[in-house]
Amino acid sequence: MVVLVVVIVGSAGLLVSSINRSWIQAEHDKKSFEALARAKEALVGYAVAVNLTGACANTASITCRRPGDLPCPDSNNDGTADTPCSGNALGRLPWKTLGLPDLRDGSDERLWYAVSARFKNNPRTICTNSVQTSCLNSDTPGSITIRANDGTIINDGGNGTGVVATLFAPGNVLQRQDGTQQVRSGLGINTAGNYLDIATVGGTTEDNANFTDGSSTNGFIQGGLKDSDGNAIVNDQLLAITQDNIMQVTQKRVAAEVKNCLVEYAAMPQNQGLPPNLGYYPWATLRTAGPPVVYNDSDRREFGRIPDLLFEETCDDTGGSNCDATQSGGMSNQWGPTCTLANSNWWVNWKELVFYGFAHGFRPHDLTHNHACSNSACLVVNPPSSAADKSFVIIVAGKQIGTQVRSSNTDKSNFANYLEGQNSDGLTPFEKSPLSATFNDWVVFY
Repeated sequence: MVVLVVVIVGSAGLLVSSINRSWIQAEHDKKSFEALARAKEALVGYAVAVNLTGACANTASITCRRPGDLPCPDSNNDGTADTPCSGNALGRLPWKTLGLPDLRDGSDERLWYAVSARFKNNPRTICTNSVQTSCLNSDTPGSITIRANDGTIINDGGNGTGVVATLFAPGNVLQRQDGTQQVRSGLGINTAGNYLDIATVGGTTEDNANFTDGSSTNGFIQGGLKDSDGNAIVNDQLLAITQDNIMQVTQKRVAAEVKNCLVEYAAMPQNQGLPPNLGYYPWATLRTAGPPVVYNDSDRREFGRIPDLLFEETCDDTGGSNCDATQSGGMSNQWGPTCTLANSNWWVNWKELVFYGFAHGFRPHDLTHNHACSNSACLVVNPPSSAADKSFVIIVAGKQIGTQVRSSNTDKSNFANYLEGQNSDGLTPFEKSPLSATFNDWVVFY
């Protein structure tokens, strides 16, 4: 009986110990996941919350952020982004730059962070023409490879399906599979290999302490890997930030900027027309092939891309003179004072992917007549409604999907290579549908 009691008590002790370890690990994991999620939310917010006015309004400079830009990592553990982050940008999360508290994972370690080349603000190649690969917009791919812990590629940075950025909760100290013991003090405090792990799976070695931008073979691997004795090989917890995570909210920001410009333009006294007209809009543009590509307003074009300054045809058609310079009379050949579309730092990145159309009654025509459309003669955007009551529609194209091709000038002149569903022909009715694998237009109307 004594032996039996000892066995039972011992077994119970082992069970309780095992439960305690599992509970502690679960709590550690929970804290890590919460920190990673909060960091991801902050980075997405940073990418979209960009001041497009002030000193950066008309400056194409790497010191001025664009919608979609992400910060450099923190390389010296002070919480702030360190620029320029040349090469492959990997370091700690710049929590102060992001306005975050000092986030820690379940092992009380600060988070680490990597960002792909075309999404980091500094250094970068300045986009000066909308067709350059240096532009940051819906067609800009992520370029970091992520593998599952069985070695399978989830996101391939070498073929355009990579992620934009990666967050790491480094977990506890371990001996890396390459034999290096992690040391997180003294001179090793800013060395990635003392926090991030390495593994060889299926003949491929992936080291989370480094990556090559745009590579299919040198990226990052998810944690949860153990050896045959149950010892952790990779305990890094990864959270990826995808191109969709960044661009879907950035498209909304772009559409909001364009809407502000159109509403402000129509409200300008010289664009009002006779009461009760609410104002007219500039002709849209059919871009010229170039080079350089030109986005001048096109006479009688009621749907197309957003025109560049100056709106010569719009001014001419409404009785103006000297419309290619300091005009006299007619509708304005320029945007209003708060419009940011003249901002050379950001708008050039997006003009290839933004379309707009207006109801026929709001065309720049004879300002001595009231051409405002009635509710039965405006544009339709269905869904959400079959009512013909929209003055204008703005559509920001998402990344290429399906059979869309955007390579040649012929491709770029075909609306269907940018827009989906009822939007693809540029004619009312338009539609605002949920984003999906077959529809990624972001639609705003007024």
